[in-house]
Amino acid sequence: MVSACCKVKTVSVPKIPRHVRLARARLPWCIALSVIGLVLVSGCPPSAPAVGRADPSIKQDLLRGVRAIRVTRDRNKLHLELVHLVAHLRRAHGTTTSARRGRELALRGFEATLTGIRSQLDFSENDSGEVAAATRDAKRADLYLRHGANWLRAAGQALGVRIGELNGY
Repeated sequence: MVSACCKVKTVSVPKIPRHVRLARARLPWCIALSVIGLVLVSGCPPSAPAVGRADPSIKQDLLRGVRAIRVTRDRNKLHLELVHLVAHLRRAHGTTTSARRGRELALRGFEATLTGIRSQLDFSENDSGEVAAATRDAKRADLYLRHGANWLRAAGQALGVRIGELNGY
């Protein structure tokens, strides 16, 4: 015998179709992903590349060296200035790819220019009577000064600076 108090009344709940139940379960996830996507797309400004302290220094060194090449007529003084400049450039390290590339090209350019200046000094100091040695030093100076100017123009292009003619090269 079953007592009247133990009888449970069954209430019939309308059966919800399976596709509706799945859609209701997915709804919070879809909303969350939509909100995250919207925040990512609209809320974040484009990040600019970080400019390190060395980047302007590399550009300034390049411009200072080019100005010295154009202005200084005393080859011994120019040689000394460029030696100091190359030492400073070797200590500087760029933070961006273009700054590193510009530094490498500037170092190549100034080193080639130093070799050309050294050849000019050898030409004027040592080759007073020897035509063959004088011709060799003159050709060598011309070659290295031309290569140095080309490397320096490439460095300027990498750093966003236009460098024109450098003493005829």
